[in-house]
Amino acid sequence: MARPSRPESPGKRRRTAGERDRVADQRDSVADERERVADERESNSNDREVRLDRKESQLVAREARLDQRSQTLHEALPEILQREQEAIDRSQERLQRSEERLRRAQEALDRSRALLNRDAASIRRELDESARDLPEG
Repeated sequence: MARPSRPESPGKRRRTAGERDRVADQRDSVADERERVADERESNSNDREVRLDRKESQLVAREARLDQRSQTLHEALPEILQREQEAIDRSQERLQRSEERLRRAQEALDRSRALLNRDAASIRRELDESARDLPEG
């Protein structure tokens, strides 16, 4: 058999109601804290997204500058190569002129040596002839 329930006393009802209000207040406090943390996370997330968007914009701008630079270099490359080739050609012409001057100087030196050798031989012959013409003594 079931026990008949006793009616609650007004004091017990007030205590139960007070306890229920405290639990509801705690639940509201936890919910408020949870909402505050969620708002903080969202704010941090928004800040992070703003920073990342700014960083991405900077990287896009940098990539565009590098693309432009690359394009400029690519367009200028044939002109640069042509100037370099012209400089090489001028250097080779100067080298050829220098080699020609060196060859002419070497030929002049060789002619001078040949003249000196011929003069030295002529002088030796004359000395030999003069020595034969001297009386022996």
